[in-house]
Amino acid sequence: MSSNKTEYLTILGDRLAKERSRCGHTQKSVADELAITARTQIKYEIGETAPDAYYLHGLVAIGIDVTYVLTGTRGVLPTPQESELISCYRNVDAATRNVLVQLLQGMARMSLATRKKRDFYAVQDVKRGKPGRRKSLPSTAPKIDEGGDAGVPKSGPDRMDGR
Repeated sequence: MSSNKTEYLTILGDRLAKERSRCGHTQKSVADELAITARTQIKYEIGETAPDAYYLHGLVAIGIDVTYVLTGTRGVLPTPQESELISCYRNVDAATRNVLVQLLQGMARMSLATRKKRDFYAVQDVKRGKPGRRKSLPSTAPKIDEGGDAGVPKSGPDRMDGR
C-alpha cells in the first residue's frame, strides 16, 4: 500500500505542477494566494506531502482544475445558463422534475432528428449522374459546314452568293 500511495502522490504532484503552469501561476504565486509557504507548494508538487481539502478548495478559487489534479480527467463546469437550469430543476417537486426530463429528452431527440435531416438534404442537393452514363451537352459553338463557312446557311435568302 505504501508504494501505491507514494506513486499516487507523485502523479498528483505532476498533475498539480502541469495545471499550475497551464493556468499561468508560479509556485510562489500559488503559495501567496493560498497563504502557505513556497516550500509546502514544492512538497505537494514533488509528491512528498499530500494536499489537504482546504488547499484543494483554494486551488479552485484561483482557477485550477482540481478534478484534473485528482483524477487526470478535465472537469467541466456548467455555464451560468446551465447553473440556472439546475437551480430551477432543484426547486420543483419530483413530479415536475420527471415532466421536465421527458420534455428535454423529447426536444433533444427532435433537435437531433432535425439536424440529421438538414445534413441529409445538404448532401442530396448535389446532383450526380448514373455511373457510366454521360449526358451530351448541347454545343454552343456554331457548326462548320463542308465548305468551311461557319454559321453560313447553305441556301436561302441569307446566302452570300444570292442563290
